[in-house]
Amino acid sequence: MKKLLISAVAVASLFAAPTIEDLQKQITDLQTQLKELKSSQDSTASDLQSVKQAHYEDHINFHYDMRSSIDYLYYKMKDGTKYTNNVLTNRVILTGLAKASDNLKATLKIEANNIFGMNDADNKYDNQNSFANETPDDTNIRVKEAFFNYFFGEDGQYMFSAGRRPAVGGYPANMREGDVPTSPVAHLVNMEFDGFSLWFKPDAMGSFGEDYGTNIKFCFGRGYSSNVGKFQQAPAYSKSDLSSNDMGGFLLIPYNDDQYSVWWENIWAWHVQGYIPAGKDVNGDGKVDQNDLIVGDVGAYFGSNIIFKADGVGEEISDFLDDTKAFVSLAYTQTRPNNNGMLGSTDSKMGYSVWIGADMPANEDGDRFGVNIVHGSKYYRAMTYGEDTLAGSIAAVRGTAFDAYYNKTLVENLTVSLRATYFNYSDAGSEAFFGAAGNPNQSNYVEKATDIRAYIRYNF
Repeated sequence: MKKLLISAVAVASLFAAPTIEDLQKQITDLQTQLKELKSSQDSTASDLQSVKQAHYEDHINFHYDMRSSIDYLYYKMKDGTKYTNNVLTNRVILTGLAKASDNLKATLKIEANNIFGMNDADNKYDNQNSFANETPDDTNIRVKEAFFNYFFGEDGQYMFSAGRRPAVGGYPANMREGDVPTSPVAHLVNMEFDGFSLWFKPDAMGSFGEDYGTNIKFCFGRGYSSNVGKFQQAPAYSKSDLSSNDMGGFLLIPYNDDQYSVWWENIWAWHVQGYIPAGKDVNGDGKVDQNDLIVGDVGAYFGSNIIFKADGVGEEISDFLDDTKAFVSLAYTQTRPNNNGMLGSTDSKMGYSVWIGADMPANEDGDRFGVNIVHGSKYYRAMTYGEDTLAGSIAAVRGTAFDAYYNKTLVENLTVSLRATYFNYSDAGSEAFFGAAGNPNQSNYVEKATDIRAYIRYNF
């Protein structure tokens, strides 16, 4: 409106045949009005910027993910006993993303993962912080992720992050779910931790990093804090009998050209917990035996995982291979027990696992199908309790697991999936805690298991 008024005044002045003095006065008035208009615009822009900062650039973006699944489960014990069940679950994830500035962003992810109706899952370990979100149970809403990323240095070449960091759903497990990876890799670590990370991006690694895509990330997390509660006999939050369980490590990507890459992860864990002999009758059966167990500190742990990835096979051989993702993942673990013993032994035990798979296009509509084959040795032990199937974790299998899936898009934002997973266990204790329950030499255990799952999912 002000611009229109200024234009009208200028045109009228031309037809009025003004004197030089009149023209000079009109020019001065116009300059004053322009200054006022500019000042008003600057004030409006400043107010708008303040509102944006206050509301994290206008608003927090929310993402809604709702999945209904049915799993057919089959187990065969070594003694011949069989178990079957159909399990219906609902999982709802709400993700909030905020960006206060160009170099600072935050993520909040809350989840409810419940079994239809009431169930008998009354074991307190079902809701342990490390894997509660991956264990269908009640309808309680839990924090899955809550962290910020702060980018600093020249062009944001470094990144520091703190909070409840994403540590499940990493590569290659994400492809089975039809997701982008939320965590770097899932073969060795697939459980939730609170902690910190520091990332050196390729441009922070000098010309070598820029030429070869080399980058490195350091991480530290805590899985259990050694303290009593507030209202106990000891002083509030003073140290408890157990030591804090910490885990640290690094992820090095020595080469990445956006098609082929190599990822190498190394982790160390201290004061790992597990069941140990109680030395007394704790289960009340009138005798002291191997069934009398308590939770204790069992020692330290080391793991290493290297993955060779191909995001597209070959160079324009065919559209199918161009859109195929393939990988080979090799993992190694070593226990370092204290006198309480780890995995049923006081000796250090080494284990390995090989995971080979591919995710491929099914048709032009974006459908995907894939296959996975995993083999793990007797003493292999991945750092995972957030199982990637209800029947168990293929990442942690001691024996061999086979997996096939098909993900189909019905309409935009609505997908369905069918997945079949088969476990052939050669030893016990694949997904157990690190103490006596992880002993591979048990007399009876799940020898074979199957999980056939179908889901429909709305993701927006």
